[in-house]
Amino acid sequence: MALRGTLLTNALGKRHLLYEDPSTNCFRLFNGEGDGLRGLTLDWYGGYLLVQYFDDALGELTDEITALIGSHASGFPAPPRGVLLKRRPGPGRGGAAQASAARSVLLSGEAPPRGFHVKQNGVDAIVDLMEGQNTGVFLDMRGVRDRLEGYYAPRDRMLNLFCYTALFSVHALRCGIGGAVNVDLSKGVLERARANYALNGLRVDDRDFVYGDSLDWIRRLKKKGARFTFALFDPPTFSRNRRRTFSVKRHYSSALGLLAGIVGPGWVLTSVNSPSISVEEYRGFHPGGWKCEFVEHEPLDFPSRESPYLKAGLWRLP
Repeated sequence: MALRGTLLTNALGKRHLLYEDPSTNCFRLFNGEGDGLRGLTLDWYGGYLLVQYFDDALGELTDEITALIGSHASGFPAPPRGVLLKRRPGPGRGGAAQASAARSVLLSGEAPPRGFHVKQNGVDAIVDLMEGQNTGVFLDMRGVRDRLEGYYAPRDRMLNLFCYTALFSVHALRCGIGGAVNVDLSKGVLERARANYALNGLRVDDRDFVYGDSLDWIRRLKKKGARFTFALFDPPTFSRNRRRTFSVKRHYSSALGLLAGIVGPGWVLTSVNSPSISVEEYRGFHPGGWKCEFVEHEPLDFPSRESPYLKAGLWRLP
């Protein structure tokens, strides 16, 4: 296993057009096997470079990778203010190893300041590059948000399930949608969602941030007679809480059947993030009568030698 300088040079060269996009200053610069080295990713976050290892064996290459980053500084959008390393846990790791893997270490330069934010699709997003496995923005959703811009209308009211830091809602509100309700099972990410609203000059109303299980809230909203004309359904591939286990393969279709009871006529964006689920299988999860407007995959800065892992489709409900 080795990272040749030409691999990094080629990867950076393929992404130069992204450097010139004024609406986005965060994207992927090196994507594992798709760019020639399995398990390694390099992500650019507005001046900071986040290196991630998804293979424990890459630890032996840290000095080599750090040296290559330094020698290729002219190929980055700007000289990195700081280079951070996050070791993602391998299969079977947990406990202290899991917690340690969630923290980044500083390889060179300076650490990002508290409240550091980047821009994606023209909206500002607070990111945490030091703690946690996810930074607060999913870089591979850039193309999906771009496709959605023309579908938002002032009359629409959005339900954003599994909302995470609510960047889809922020983007939709900035693009003219009438309102959004955000649901998530993590109080911490809902606080980050509120912060993203405030950062973008949006009114923060606690009624728009709902703590709880998204599937439970679909049922509760139906009992209340709530209706939405736009919804986002982007669950984790597998999750477990105190009340239930959710698996995309086993529960996705039934969950969409519930959602149809409170949405429409209008639009639903659904998403599956798993290479083990084909595009055909993803399409088959949806109820009869739903009409597919488009299916978007990961953007060009996420090249892969396999079939697309991201299936994000916009569906029209009667």
